[in-house]
Amino acid sequence: MISRNLGEDASKTKSGLTAMIPTVLGGLLGKTSGATTAPTWWNTVADLFDGDDDDDLKLGLLGDTKLDDAGKGLLGSLFGGNLDSILGSLAGASGLARDKSSKLLSTVAPMVIGFLSRWAKKKGLSFTGLIGNLMNEKSAILGALPSGIGGGLLGFADKTRDTVDDTARKVADVRTSKPKFNWTWLLLLLAALILLWLLLGRGCNRTKEKVEDAATEMVNDIDQAAADIKESIKGALNDAGDWVYDLGATIKKKLADGTEFEVGVNSVEYKLLEFIEDVNLPVDKTTWFTLDRIYFETGSSNLKAESKDQLDRLAAIMKAYPSVKLKIGGYTDNTGSDVVNMALSSERAEAAKAELINRGVAEERLEAEGYGPQHPVCPANDTPECRAKNRRVDVRVTAK
Repeated sequence: MISRNLGEDASKTKSGLTAMIPTVLGGLLGKTSGATTAPTWWNTVADLFDGDDDDDLKLGLLGDTKLDDAGKGLLGSLFGGNLDSILGSLAGASGLARDKSSKLLSTVAPMVIGFLSRWAKKKGLSFTGLIGNLMNEKSAILGALPSGIGGGLLGFADKTRDTVDDTARKVADVRTSKPKFNWTWLLLLLAALILLWLLLGRGCNRTKEKVEDAATEMVNDIDQAAADIKESIKGALNDAGDWVYDLGATIKKKLADGTEFEVGVNSVEYKLLEFIEDVNLPVDKTTWFTLDRIYFETGSSNLKAESKDQLDRLAAIMKAYPSVKLKIGGYTDNTGSDVVNMALSSERAEAAKAELINRGVAEERLEAEGYGPQHPVCPANDTPECRAKNRRVDVRVTAK
């Protein structure tokens, strides 16, 4: 099996997969978010995986030099000059050696692209239509990236939200008569199929029935292995109708000015500090961080008392890193009129900005804008949980 070929146990191989799938998907979106036609490297892999059979992963290609060559070429096309940095981060996230991370990624990448190309063909989606739908999952994909890999490394730098919106507009006609698909579950299925092969392995003399039995046994494990993709926003709805995030295990973090506080490894403070302190992550116009403990009264820009702690910490970070500047974005769900929601989101962004100023952050280091119901992190917007996730305040680093 691939774990044996890598000289690693299944656990590290599995960790590598969990980190690599969102990385490949992020690289795909970073390279194609403004594209109107499929690039040559996409067509090369799509042609390799084309066919009317049911083998969406084309297991028959395993060991074929065509797949190996496609994988090596694909990594350069997706990640360019940032490949070495990305491999280093993947190695750190998975525990695999750098060369083994490269070998695994060169196998996973064409499988991801090949699977998506076959899926799009079955659903009658053009390349642009596929990318437009995946773009709706961009926040989930970027949120699932391993530490050290941000939007800048994946090609999102200098691509504004207008570019993303333009791509969405370009695919509007493609979607008119198509049914909606649950793209998160598509990503889960992709993870499940690749993981099934990785852990069951090639070269193992297994019957189709045994593989199916093993797949059934792995269902619960698949949910855990692909949790970063499926649940980039972990938490639960509280009695007040707010989304309460799972902040993860608590660790102590020391800021540049010596200030120390405890943060959850899933918290925005942790993610923001990772971004600010990593010199290899450039400032761009697409990397946003959702403030996970900012809440407002219903239909109002009045902040709830439980928002104080995160505002205090955010101000502390700004003071510890005086060159950092932030843009604050306010968002609403889809309830009510767009006009009202745009105004409310602007008021909420300004309210968060005012609180930071009151805590000693210079006004010229902050800007605020409301986006209303645009850019939902939960595109369906059809359940109390989904709408609660979309009612939020995000920040983007504009200088560091």
